[in-house]
Amino acid sequence: MFSYQEYYTENKFSLFIKKIWVLDNLFNTNIIAGKSVLPNGCFNIAVIEGNGLKIKHVGWDKHLSTGVYFCGQMTQAIEVDILPNSKATMIQIYPWVPSYFILDDMSNFRDAIILIDSFKFNSELIGKLPGQSHRVIYKTIVFVFAPLFKTGSVPDLIYKATSLIMSNNGILAVSQLATELSCSTRHLQKVFKKHIGLSPKQFSLIIKLRNIIDDIAYPKKEILSITDHALDNEFYDQAHFIHAFKSFAKISPKKFNITDYFLTLKNS
Repeated sequence: MFSYQEYYTENKFSLFIKKIWVLDNLFNTNIIAGKSVLPNGCFNIAVIEGNGLKIKHVGWDKHLSTGVYFCGQMTQAIEVDILPNSKATMIQIYPWVPSYFILDDMSNFRDAIILIDSFKFNSELIGKLPGQSHRVIYKTIVFVFAPLFKTGSVPDLIYKATSLIMSNNGILAVSQLATELSCSTRHLQKVFKKHIGLSPKQFSLIIKLRNIIDDIAYPKKEILSITDHALDNEFYDQAHFIHAFKSFAKISPKKFNITDYFLTLKNS
């Protein structure tokens, strides 16, 4: 039997880890195919065990076998097949987190999934994660990353900028964002590219579209029309909204079906 589970942290590390989500097909002899995962502006650390996952994304196919992987910023839906007797435990970290720990240029990992060994963390502990419970994986990730935490003006700027974009559901002009943060748009573009891997405009669009999809999947009030979604989220017109939606979800808003995606659980 396949199951999708979510767990949230309630301590000081909730500022860094948004949630733990688990795709558990470990005791199922059937493949779970034809599902997709949508970006939400966060990074993920994926702990894979068993036969693994098959991923299709922006022109490449990859088999994620047993191991630990870093998932960069994704710009569109990822197609995922969960192979029989496999499990993926995903540590979802907020967009500002790598800027406090990692010196690498995040634009190198946009729309990419790589083995986490590339970052030269404590590979001995990280290598033992496949096969562990989500609680052990969470505690180990915290143990490995906590000593690497470094404060600074750039990470603080990334934190404030991404928090503002997310709290405004992506509806915030880059010029307005720069003004609120007392920095130039050019500087903002530079730090976003290095520490997020996307421009502020690209990041805002992902947040905006993901919020729209969550509203479609779990409407808080009456069901809105495509035109209403376009206007409420400051798209130029309905055609612009439909084009952006199709690029993001790989399907038109009218044909969108929540059962085809792994989405955040309702009321989570």
